[in-house]
Amino acid sequence: MKISDFIKGNDYFESLGFEEIQRRFSLSVIEDLPDNDSSRVIANLLNMYFLDYLYVSFVIIENFDDVEKMKIYETWICLLRERDDLEKMMRRLIRFKLFNKF
Repeated sequence: MKISDFIKGNDYFESLGFEEIQRRFSLSVIEDLPDNDSSRVIANLLNMYFLDYLYVSFVIIENFDDVEKMKIYETWICLLRERDDLEKMMRRLIRFKLFNKF
C-alpha cells in the first residue's frame, strides 16, 4: 500500500508531518500491506485509536473473527516504532479485554 493511501482520509495521520510518521511508524510495513479494503480497515481503526476513540476501535475489532483480529493487532504492533506507543496500546488493550467481556 502506498504511504499516501494509508494516510489519506485518516485525520490523525493527516495531522502529522511526514517526519513524525516516519519516526513513529514503520513505513516498510505500510508499503508491504496489500492495497485492499482489509488494509484500509486496519489504517482506519488505528487512526480511531490514536484519535482517542480506542474503546470504539476495540469494540469494532471484537466483531471480527479471531483470524482477522489477530491480523489487525499484529499489524498494529509491527507498525509502531515507538516503544511508548506500543506499551500504552498494550496496557489499554489488556484493560479493555479484562473489563469488557464479549
